[in-house]
Amino acid sequence: MKIRKAAPFLFLLLSACATGPRVQRSEPLALPLAQHVDVEVRLTQHQIEVSYQPSVQGAAAGIQMAGSPAVAAGGFAAGAAAGLIGSLIDTAVTAHRSNVAKEQQRPIQERTSGLSIDELIHRSLEGLDRERIAGDIALVRLDRAERDDAKAKTLTVGSNILVLTPRYSVSYDGSFFSYALDVTLVDRAQNAKGRLDSKVRYWQIFEYVLPREDAPGGTGWGELGAEQWTQVLEAAAAETVTMLNYDIGANPSDALPRRRYHDQTVLLDQERGERSWVRNDFALLSVPTARLTQKTQKK
Repeated sequence: MKIRKAAPFLFLLLSACATGPRVQRSEPLALPLAQHVDVEVRLTQHQIEVSYQPSVQGAAAGIQMAGSPAVAAGGFAAGAAAGLIGSLIDTAVTAHRSNVAKEQQRPIQERTSGLSIDELIHRSLEGLDRERIAGDIALVRLDRAERDDAKAKTLTVGSNILVLTPRYSVSYDGSFFSYALDVTLVDRAQNAKGRLDSKVRYWQIFEYVLPREDAPGGTGWGELGAEQWTQVLEAAAAETVTMLNYDIGANPSDALPRRRYHDQTVLLDQERGERSWVRNDFALLSVPTARLTQKTQKK
């Protein structure tokens, strides 16, 4: 059972926007991309995970301690000991978080054991817009990360290759579920030395965020049945595909209206009834409209 050793997507993405999002692009992509587009669907995750963030506080404290006059006076051995203590603390804290995440994930895994999440995701991609992307879209289903194929030198060569990598998890504190679709448009070609050069022409993350209170029945994640989880996953997967269809030819502006979401500044792209699409530096997110508040202007 794989447990993701990472902070929830939303925390990582929103925490990067301390100075305000920058979403302006040099120029939008010309659509359709081509008559034919290969879409690599990289399904490297097969079950719902619980995210957690490895501890780094011990190491930071160890570095601070090593720099103190008292420890510095003790020479290299004292400084190394301070660093080792910090590392051991981080290892213990991270191990504890991993165990907690496993316990949280166990009932979710049991209730979704009969679901084929890979098939659900694959079906959602039938919604890719053949007018905006390409008239002929070939879905290529892979169970490896792009970096693994690059290492094995098995990457497909060509232009207008759309690489899709879905990830989904429940946050460590259980406050929300996140489904993210990482999308890259890349051209790959052999150079004069026989090496593969990859040119990324477009990159965006599309993330669907569902607070625990908005889950079917308003119950905890471990209490949802297979049918309820199917409802959540289908809605999330379909929404991110719709977002991709819209965004691939969009040219967003830094002047979009500012809103507050989870104590962070985001740009409001559009309201869509109960859900709104907002932007930060890395992602276009679908969030509950009711959770957005007006950005207060400083005087």
